[in-house]
Amino acid sequence: MHPSTLISRIETTAPLQLAASWDKCGVQIASAASEIRTVCVTLDPSVETVRRAVEHEADFLLCHHPLSLAPRLPSRLDDFHEVLSLSLKNSMWLYSAHTSLDANPHGPVNWLGQALKMQDMRILEVTRRETPSLLRLADSAMQERVRDFADSVTRRDGQMEEYLLWPEESAAFKASLDAGTPLQELALAAPIREYGFGCIGTLPKALGWDEFSARLTALGLPLSRMVGQAPETVTRVAYCPGSGADLGPAAFAKGADVYLTGDVKYHQAQAVQDIGLTIDVGHFCLEETMMRTWSRSLDRELSPEGVRVIFLQGRDPFA
Repeated sequence: MHPSTLISRIETTAPLQLAASWDKCGVQIASAASEIRTVCVTLDPSVETVRRAVEHEADFLLCHHPLSLAPRLPSRLDDFHEVLSLSLKNSMWLYSAHTSLDANPHGPVNWLGQALKMQDMRILEVTRRETPSLLRLADSAMQERVRDFADSVTRRDGQMEEYLLWPEESAAFKASLDAGTPLQELALAAPIREYGFGCIGTLPKALGWDEFSARLTALGLPLSRMVGQAPETVTRVAYCPGSGADLGPAAFAKGADVYLTGDVKYHQAQAVQDIGLTIDVGHFCLEETMMRTWSRSLDRELSPEGVRVIFLQGRDPFA
């Protein structure tokens, strides 16, 4: 598989336009390798995981966390220098899907909601809303050019065909046409797709605290660091992988009985201690399972095309 094809597949799940303004998603280290046969998936681009990817003869390493959030030179013999050296010497691509993955509620970030069979899922902090457009094309030759979009045709009127397309589809559609092709475009107000950080939903049935906490433990989520009083029953659950403590007030304002996230600081804990139960499960475990879940999905998608996908287990520095 060509790297551009793989990157396109990755960005279907983790679109770059969803990334936070401060983030550095996308290609971290480019490679001259033009054929991808082995993809390793992991949480962190640490020296340890990069070495293990090299041992697997990976052509592409897909990470959640970026190599660096700011441009820098390899001016010291540190881990950054070692990761660059290993990747470049072994012609291995390094790619980060960080907040671009976090902000897609339909992707593997929602693994906990699926595991708990939660319903009526919503986003805690909406950061992007998208609506489709209607594109009208009357050029029969160009209509043949865009037959891949036949499922998006909503109406045919004589020589005119009308397509309902979302932003990423619209861009690909237009790129298929010759320059100057007559095209009418109408922006719609609905339907709306929303993206953002954090999820909240309702359990299929209310659970007593002991049963709910047992389910979390079975999913590998530690309960040793909690802020607030445990409720007698749990109906609505909110969570945000990584450092989502600032979303605690929003979670409880939306009716959460329990909020799970990581990296809760002292003053953030003070802000929510009297309005609900916050469980700080750490930065690692929710995101580690998220990347494992994505790895399995990628394996199902790519293995029929001859691409091997390997998940590299991470290490919690606090364990």
